[in-house]
Amino acid sequence: MNIKLNRNISTSLAVGLICILTIGSIAGLSGAIAKSEKLILPPVVDSTGNEISGSLTSLEKITLGGVEQSILIRAQDETKPVLLYLHGGPGGSVMPWVDLFHTPLLEENFVVVHWDQRGAGKSYNADLTIEDLRPEKFVADTLELSNLLRARFNQDKIFLTGQSWGSALGFMVIKEDSSSFHAYIPTSERVAWDRSFVMGFKWAIEQAQKHGDADILAQLHAIEPFDSLDEADLIVQRKAIDFYRGGDYYTLGLQDAYLAYAMEGKSPYYTQADIQNYIPGLELSSRGIEVSEIIGNYNLFESFSHSDIPVHFIHGDNDHNTPADLAFEYYESLDAPAKSFTRIGAAAHMVLFDQSLAWAEALVEIKNKTLGE
Repeated sequence: MNIKLNRNISTSLAVGLICILTIGSIAGLSGAIAKSEKLILPPVVDSTGNEISGSLTSLEKITLGGVEQSILIRAQDETKPVLLYLHGGPGGSVMPWVDLFHTPLLEENFVVVHWDQRGAGKSYNADLTIEDLRPEKFVADTLELSNLLRARFNQDKIFLTGQSWGSALGFMVIKEDSSSFHAYIPTSERVAWDRSFVMGFKWAIEQAQKHGDADILAQLHAIEPFDSLDEADLIVQRKAIDFYRGGDYYTLGLQDAYLAYAMEGKSPYYTQADIQNYIPGLELSSRGIEVSEIIGNYNLFESFSHSDIPVHFIHGDNDHNTPADLAFEYYESLDAPAKSFTRIGAAAHMVLFDQSLAWAEALVEIKNKTLGE
């Protein structure tokens, strides 16, 4: 069976995008989005808001695996280590919101590369087939892009990080070939498909009991025994977890603010066409990856017990979508030349949105320790 839920962008955010994109007569919407058609890229600035001389901001089309795709590069200094970010979803690009969560600290320390993976966002192509969107294709694209970035910025190795689906992709990549990377930094890693959702389901029941929410408790009991491969069960589970701020967002009102930002045409990186393609990209990517024979067998305890390179985990302490406790259990069991686990408070699944500065600080600390700086 196909699981059609997006695992990175919140369910309510995706639903909001669908509703708005379906209604073409909303006053001012088309005009607002059209402002982004020119794509005037904002400069890289320091902590005081001043533009950095010699900095880099570039939105580019590249070809990976024969498929045209988009990357965004931002850096104060092109000689800094490259950090390649793998977005979640699948299909859940974060490129529209870069200016909301990037910090001068991040761009001071890295050449940050955001990539809309094949089929996602700015890389959406209706001609792509399901076979074009299998995990092995994304792995090959990641390795090809990593090598292009190493050559372009004259770096022997780069840093690789990924969130949610992107963190799963990252583990597949370093299992295939880890030679291009200083270290791998997974964020909001699911670790084991069934165990993670069952843990989240049990946590939601505990919260409903604790708060005396009889209606939510009844909805959860109605889907027992809970099945992590049943879409209807997952909808109920995710809705309850989100209600108790343990899903995608911990910060109240944040998902609405992010939705409004995109739909009001405030993103300098997405055109109206890109916004229109966002939901089809989510759906296409899901059909290629979120199928039972792939996700049902996802278990890092069994498939990836040893890493040849350092692995450093970042996790929202309030994340019960991909439970932090399960990720920590896996971290303790993983054999790696160096490893660490950073819990970030007041953050759920979308750590980089909930706590942008803490996320950047964790990345910089990992970079400094890895390179001995």
